[in-house]
Amino acid sequence: MEESGSLARLITIYVYKMEHAADHNEAHKLRYELGDRVGELVPAEVQQEIIAYISENLVTKAWVHAHEWIGSVLIHPSPAYIDYLLRILDEEDTNAPHYWTLDAIEYMPEEMAELAIPGLKQRIEPINPSWSYAVIEKYFETIVWNDEDAEKFISSFVDSPNEMVAFRAKYWMETFEVEREEDAEGED
Repeated sequence: MEESGSLARLITIYVYKMEHAADHNEAHKLRYELGDRVGELVPAEVQQEIIAYISENLVTKAWVHAHEWIGSVLIHPSPAYIDYLLRILDEEDTNAPHYWTLDAIEYMPEEMAELAIPGLKQRIEPINPSWSYAVIEKYFETIVWNDEDAEKFISSFVDSPNEMVAFRAKYWMETFEVEREEDAEGED
């Protein structure tokens, strides 16, 4: 096992290697190698480091190497991250890793992702003004993948005054309808 503080060290080392990789394929392999190395760390220590990173960046707004830090949540998942991840989503800073936060929630083990759903649902209206279109799209995707009542929830935003929210809500309602039609055809 690596010594305490090693997640930060691994991220520093591997980001440097990825930035100096010969090509995209080599960088991609290095990202997977980083994940393997993070998997060898002590989960409790990784959790401490990630929570400290998020807490500090909620103040400093620096978010240096956020993709690697937030991605490490998936290697050592824990319900302890949920509150911190939801706080990132509240950040009205376009530099905050909103997209990667939603991605981490979406791909956490189901029982953990479900813990985030009530908090996610509270963040749609009023929507964080710093969320990009891609973040709004990821928000809806995260709800759909992790909430059994996603269709009922999303249907209430078809007429949202926020055009981006209404557009994504309509998209998902149409998708649900198409899926029902395909399921009905498959039963024939």
